[in-house]
Amino acid sequence: MKVMNKNKAIIIAMVALISTSFNPVSAMDKKSDPPAIEVKYLGVQEKNPVFGINLNNAQAESFIVTISDGTGTVLFSEKLSGKIFSRKYRIDTEEEIADGGLRFEVKSVNTNKTEVYIVGVRENITRGVTVNKIQ
Repeated sequence: MKVMNKNKAIIIAMVALISTSFNPVSAMDKKSDPPAIEVKYLGVQEKNPVFGINLNNAQAESFIVTISDGTGTVLFSEKLSGKIFSRKYRIDTEEEIADGGLRFEVKSVNTNKTEVYIVGVRENITRGVTVNKIQ
């Protein structure tokens, strides 16, 4: 059973890496600015999924990052300030992430603008972790 879970994690990590490493739009337009907020699946550490949030702003701002599960229970929340910063989050669960199983909210304290990302596993022929921007 543990070997199967490890194989699932490796497949998920490989698909996520492949899907995030090639972006045909950015390959054609080298002059575009990086997104202000970016949420990525980074892989597995100690049997738990790891996600990264990168913020790149023109000026220093304060943000509240909240991570909740599919039922709305807040797993983690913190306030961050700065122009450019990167943060990694390991979600302590050995359960498989269901579709819509994690919700990342990044709210600007200055403007009250909130960006929401839903994390889930998508199954086709291959399997991968997706991060989708809601708003």
